[in-house]
Amino acid sequence: MKSFATRYGKAIASALFFVLTALYAKLSGDNHLDPEEWVAVAIAAVNAVGVYLVPLAPEYPWAKSAVAALLAVLQVLATVVLGGLDPDEWILIVLAVLQGLGVAAAPAVSDNGVAGDSLVGGPRLPRSPSPGQP
Repeated sequence: MKSFATRYGKAIASALFFVLTALYAKLSGDNHLDPEEWVAVAIAAVNAVGVYLVPLAPEYPWAKSAVAALLAVLQVLATVVLGGLDPDEWILIVLAVLQGLGVAAAPAVSDNGVAGDSLVGGPRLPRSPSPGQP
């Protein structure tokens, strides 16, 4: 039986950085969410939901990491375009990059034994052969 952290590691990592992004956006500066901070929180939330919803497929073990990376890039672009760069925005950019890297580094294993890509070592179940392969 897989542990909860092994099974949902990528979703947990993304959700953790969503919470950190929301807390930082709320508590930094004037303790008020400006429009660009709302965008940052929304992108982090979509990242967390997207990573959770994307299935682990044998053909695309990197799909969850790709979703996180694409949304991290969108977060960086939105931060730069909407608000310019001041110290508060740099920290939002760092959180976005860490969210993408955290998802890539975290484990994830589905019920069918497919393991997501991971930057760190750990138990990986064998992948099911593709149709037509012995």
